[in-house]
Amino acid sequence: MNGHNRLIRRNHTYYLRARIPLNLVYLTHKVQFCYSLQTNNYYEALAKLSKESHKVDIKIDLLKSIDMRIKNKQLLYDQEDIDKLVIHRLKQVEDAFENNYFEISEKNFNYDNLLVFNKETPTANNKSQHDLECVELFIKEYFKDLNEDERTHKSVVKMIGRIEKEEIPIIADKMKPSDEVKKIKTALTGLDKYIYDKVKSIEEDTGNSFNINGRIERCLSLIHAEQNEKATRPTTSTPWDKVFAEFELEKKNERTGQNTINQNRQCLETIFEIIGKKYVEGITYQDCQKVVKKIYNVPKKWRERYKGKKLNDLLATPNEDAISLTSVKKYLRVFKEFMIFCKDNRYIPDSFQGDIKITKRKESISIEAFTKDELKKIFDPKTYPRVMDFKYSYRYWIPLIALYSGLRLNEISQLYIEDVKLDKGVWYFYISDERKHQHIKNPQSQRVVPIHPKLIELGLLDYINRIREQSYRKEDCPGRIFYQFQYSKKNHYIQSISQWFGRYLKSVGIESRSKVFHSFRHLTKQYLTICDIPQEYQNKLCGWSGKDTGERVYGGNIPIKKLYKEISKLNYPFLNRNIERIGNKNKIKGA
Repeated sequence: MNGHNRLIRRNHTYYLRARIPLNLVYLTHKVQFCYSLQTNNYYEALAKLSKESHKVDIKIDLLKSIDMRIKNKQLLYDQEDIDKLVIHRLKQVEDAFENNYFEISEKNFNYDNLLVFNKETPTANNKSQHDLECVELFIKEYFKDLNEDERTHKSVVKMIGRIEKEEIPIIADKMKPSDEVKKIKTALTGLDKYIYDKVKSIEEDTGNSFNINGRIERCLSLIHAEQNEKATRPTTSTPWDKVFAEFELEKKNERTGQNTINQNRQCLETIFEIIGKKYVEGITYQDCQKVVKKIYNVPKKWRERYKGKKLNDLLATPNEDAISLTSVKKYLRVFKEFMIFCKDNRYIPDSFQGDIKITKRKESISIEAFTKDELKKIFDPKTYPRVMDFKYSYRYWIPLIALYSGLRLNEISQLYIEDVKLDKGVWYFYISDERKHQHIKNPQSQRVVPIHPKLIELGLLDYINRIREQSYRKEDCPGRIFYQFQYSKKNHYIQSISQWFGRYLKSVGIESRSKVFHSFRHLTKQYLTICDIPQEYQNKLCGWSGKDTGERVYGGNIPIKKLYKEISKLNYPFLNRNIERIGNKNKIKGA
């Protein structure tokens, strides 16, 4: 035993379990409070147990207080309950007026049965007591109707009638009614007055020219709003995931990667969990506002960490381990794009795109190019990796390839030996998504990039030939240049190199969050311009979409020799000495 009778452990997770006193079970319809403390650490569970036990004790004390009030024959209610009483009868009244309009106008309708205060009771000694007995009888009928209606009998009604204890009267003392009882009586009196005035207006054909008190007017507006919602509710019901199948097809046609599409689905799964609806036609403005307000509190990996839990239960309290603002922005962007798709394809009349507010990040972290001093640190011959073991040869080659090509990290990591081709005397990288597990960002990313003469000078082609000859391959990815990487749906092949490069930057004193591997691509863009390489060639080399209409429509394929001539201009004079020394160290080791 752990010494704490409220702490239990199930499936490596600690739970709080507190038994509810037997005399209070009739109030809760359950025998215990039991929920996860969301930790598998014993000491963390103990710390949480103390705080959560205090909350449970407060709940039990509240139940004891309610139990005492019931035993003292007091009425439990709030203003919402009074409105429910009034609305319940008003619906019956409005139906009666609609169905018997001509009988009422011809004064052939007896409306006494609609009134609350028309019942004679043998125990009534005076009007006040008679009225209270009418109130009590009306409330009992109300609860009886609730229990008979399968759609509403589970509603939370904070009145003694829901306890279903026949021996306990609704009103404790009719000689000295409480203020709460007087308020109910006043509300029902207003209801009877509305019925009387409405009948007279129909009989005299004067329209709704009579005065209606505030509570009745508010309750009528709620009834009309409910009726309007039912009237405008779509007649078709299309599951969101069925619409997503069409959305996915459109994305594939736009050459969106499968990984991105899968992430979009995960985002929408969470969004529709928050909304609590399955069909796109039922989405409302209120649903969009609910998403915008609650998305910030979604826990990271909530499906994996809180199996069996409903997301909206997790969102009831702030979560310290919630998704980042970047993720929030992604979720809302995907939701907004999906709703626009639904509107464009006639599933919904409004996309609500103006109601889905995408948060601006408080701290915008933009990727920046490496500076000259930072590049000297990265390519310092004293610290730069050497090709001593093929297992880690990627650490030597990938930063150099990025430096002299502008390729993305994923484009380099997924290269196959056969993606290094020769055409008209020019060696080049062929970037595509034609092989298994290859991905490109967009259609412009499929391209040829001549291999910079500096990389050939350093021995890249010799390295690739050595890979081919010695057959360093894996069964699931035969023929890849950087065979060391494992594929994952989320990160493709980049996880190992990305993590290592982050550590390497810190080891040479570069710790800015704006400096990452992608900084090489920003650097290349900058130096392609410095080296007077025309924008048209920059776009072809780096896979950017040209802004000029002529380039987009008539650009066509640029001859490989032209591209090679332009990329050969790419130069970093301040690095030449460092790169030469790095190459010489590599040759000494026979790589």
